[in-house]
Amino acid sequence: MIKIGLIGNLGSIVTHIGQLKNIKNIQLVGKSSVGMMEEPQGKYLTLPEFNRTELVESSDFLIVENSNLLLPDLIKVAIKSNKHLYITDYPLISPEQCMELLKLADEAKTMVHICNYPGSESFTNWLNENWKEPAYLNLFETLPTLPDKLTYLTKYLLFALSLFKSAPQKIRVSGIHQPDSDYYFINVRLDFPSYSTFNLEMLIQPNNSRNIKIAMPGKFLSCDLTSAKATLNQKEITLPSSRLNPVVELLQKHGTDNFISESNLNLYYITLLALRDVLRKIELFTPWK
Repeated sequence: MIKIGLIGNLGSIVTHIGQLKNIKNIQLVGKSSVGMMEEPQGKYLTLPEFNRTELVESSDFLIVENSNLLLPDLIKVAIKSNKHLYITDYPLISPEQCMELLKLADEAKTMVHICNYPGSESFTNWLNENWKEPAYLNLFETLPTLPDKLTYLTKYLLFALSLFKSAPQKIRVSGIHQPDSDYYFINVRLDFPSYSTFNLEMLIQPNNSRNIKIAMPGKFLSCDLTSAKATLNQKEITLPSSRLNPVVELLQKHGTDNFISESNLNLYYITLLALRDVLRKIELFTPWK
């Protein structure tokens, strides 16, 4: 039986409870929550409330929706105590702090998984089955306003590095802003030692859209991520279904040899190093301040 604790905002906790309540061999022991919830959803939230230290001590596996509630000291306690962590935001830590956590996790054999949201989309199932390098991946996104810089860049850098599984050899950044307008264009390009490339383009305009193009030996995939329409080598295809809830998939591996390998804290460390470089170049070479 896996004892699970939930830490974060009440709304997210309710969602996880609904997804986990019928899963075998798990016990939801309690929550440590912030925020308020209106009726009627709140009245069904019967999971007992713990302070965070007690919840860490009582759990085998922690689902963390707000890592700031554990940083900086309690996350070290959890890792040292072999409390496995599934973190759904991007912890605001430096590469040096991440390396410290990584060393603790290696010593304690603790699984720490940072959720990679693009990794759960349907096109990534196709990628997992067909991935081959060298590869060129171009992701073009339009947004009505400039997003939060740290969250946006961390999300896509973590996604890119999880695919290419190495640090970028070269990082290039460019940006265009038309004075006296809300027009912005930002480009971040990562080149890898395998002669592969990840190219991220963001355009600020009224409507949202997301498109991805992937070139690999013998294959060219083009996909409208908003509508999920895709073509492979100019022929329409149906992408595989999206993954099940990632935390459920992870819990199903608990107790197996594959469980600890699901830890991606080392990948997050490389992501933070790349993020530091990208942020510096964005500050120097783009209008995204």
